[in-house]
Amino acid sequence: MADEAPLPSAAEQAVGTAAPSRAHLVVVTTRALREDEKAAAGALLRTRFWHPGEHRWSENDFESLEHALRLFIDESGWVLRQQQALDVPLAHELIFEARRIDFTRPSREQILRDIGMSPEAVDRMLDQVERRQRGDP
Repeated sequence: MADEAPLPSAAEQAVGTAAPSRAHLVVVTTRALREDEKAAAGALLRTRFWHPGEHRWSENDFESLEHALRLFIDESGWVLRQQQALDVPLAHELIFEARRIDFTRPSREQILRDIGMSPEAVDRMLDQVERRQRGDP
């Protein structure tokens, strides 16, 4: 058949891609930290969501809602599908779309613990590097 388009060369053919992973909706709630709660310096709100891979609640503290969103979107690769403010200060409900594989990878904290470190030890090490760069003793 003369009307058919020529087949692409091997270099032009599409490379096979992995099958798309299943989507998982994650509902994250935020709330203001109370004065009696232990939290990192500068933290104002706490996020909470059910971690299906670890079968437990995951809570993290942030300086702002924007800081939390940046972590979930930029670092975790989640897609924000819905956001709504609730009836108390700093309280929001965020619905993200994540991939199931996101919950099977070890957390950063687990990776650190596997090599014999803790998040606190990393913070101390980074503080030492910053002091050396500034020339502090």
